[in-house]
Amino acid sequence: MTRPDETILSRLENKALHYLGRYASTTGRLEQVLTRFARRKLADEDPDRLAVLIRQKVDDCVRRGYVDDQLYAEQKTASLRNQGSSRMGIRRKLFMAGVGNALIDDAISSHDEDEGDDAETVAAIIYARRRRLGPFARQDNLKDGWKDRHLGSLARAGFSISVARFVLNFDDPASAEDWLNNPMSR
Repeated sequence: MTRPDETILSRLENKALHYLGRYASTTGRLEQVLTRFARRKLADEDPDRLAVLIRQKVDDCVRRGYVDDQLYAEQKTASLRNQGSSRMGIRRKLFMAGVGNALIDDAISSHDEDEGDDAETVAAIIYARRRRLGPFARQDNLKDGWKDRHLGSLARAGFSISVARFVLNFDDPASAEDWLNNPMSR
């Protein structure tokens, strides 16, 4: 059964608006959502024709300002940095969301300009505080080999070994918080 293009575009637009009304998205993710929708609901249509119509609908959403990859990347970068994500972690999450490498680089570098060279260390301290690692760990929970486990956790989160060691070398939470809250003492 072949439906007219207008009917298919109308269904795609309804799905796109419903999705974008609930979630911030990128062009890549919106295209994935519409493709999955078309596979389920429009399976009897020609896949090549659907791909063209999906691309047309995504471009229409970009033109109308419903989807902005650059704005998404900037906002997601700020949010992830405030949660203690590393550059590598941010890069991975944005790439998985369908953001291009150039936009990822721009978003990370523009956000990190405020912190300067210490942006990664600030994020690592925030991550350690959230996960109760290093100086933020409860002293009664520190068993043999704790430093290696905490170092591994920071490394798996995407922080370099030198940044991870720097964070783990704080003696107590107060000294880490002092370093975090006093940019002049860095």
